[in-house]
Amino acid sequence: MPRRTVPIQVTPPFDLRLCLFGHGWIALAPHRWDEATETLATVLRHGRTVFDAELEQTAPDRLQLRLEGHARPTAATARAAARQIVHMLRLGDDLAPFHALCRREPRLRWAARRGAGRLLRSATVFEDLMKLLFTTNTTWAGTESMTAKLVAAAGSPAPSGARAFPTPRQCRRDAAFYRDVVRAGYRAEAAVELAAAFGDGRLDDATFLQPQPGPVLWQRLVGLRGFGPYAAGQAMRLLGHYEHLALDSWCRARLAELDATARPPRDADVARRYARFAPFQGLALWLDLTADWHSGRDRRWHGTAVAATDRPRT
Repeated sequence: MPRRTVPIQVTPPFDLRLCLFGHGWIALAPHRWDEATETLATVLRHGRTVFDAELEQTAPDRLQLRLEGHARPTAATARAAARQIVHMLRLGDDLAPFHALCRREPRLRWAARRGAGRLLRSATVFEDLMKLLFTTNTTWAGTESMTAKLVAAAGSPAPSGARAFPTPRQCRRDAAFYRDVVRAGYRAEAAVELAAAFGDGRLDDATFLQPQPGPVLWQRLVGLRGFGPYAAGQAMRLLGHYEHLALDSWCRARLAELDATARPPRDADVARRYARFAPFQGLALWLDLTADWHSGRDRRWHGTAVAATDRPRT
């Protein structure tokens, strides 16, 4: 199969696995992780061209991206794919101020030492938002299943047969499709509205990625059908705004576990605890809760938990 290899520079400390396993997106289609080779396999898109992509870290300061298509990927395609990887891995984010704060907190010094905090996001905001919609009021297995069904039914195939996450236009289906094929349940109408808004241009990635005050972005997110405070808080985190804690039942239970208490702390107390990390409160909380995933003692990762308040608006 025709192939092109693209080097991508990173600034140490950087750990590809740490970035990918910062939350559950690595387990959602079209991503696949090969533990033996420590390689991410996924499907990327440039215009109408869909190609298989493999990414591995070959040096402390370098990643290697391999692209395969029906024809050899062009130089323009390679550059576009590299830009997508930079976006997905947050390589352009300046986390130095956050890491400086982490060095003052014994429980978070590991994050500064290892360069943690670059949480994997999707190639497009639309993909992130659709996946977040699929996290609401369900188990993580449910999220995986809904995402896999949508990709299988609507995504374009790459040469390997793996499919890309579908575009907004490919997702413009009726509610019956989301209920009967994707098995999205009550989320069906919200999925229809999200795809329609991105498909006809009322929303686009720039709407959410352009520089804007956090409160403005928050209002855009909670204005989406299906996005209550928890889903909106998770979206803020993926968009580089970390002031919201995005607490859910799993976060609260994990805090109680870390504090060795029978009951979790009150949300107001949690907010006070992490206030000193402003404007990175949500990121500090998340890395505090998930440190054991990356310690070597506990290699589990937890898919995005859900909040009962995040049902779509009717």
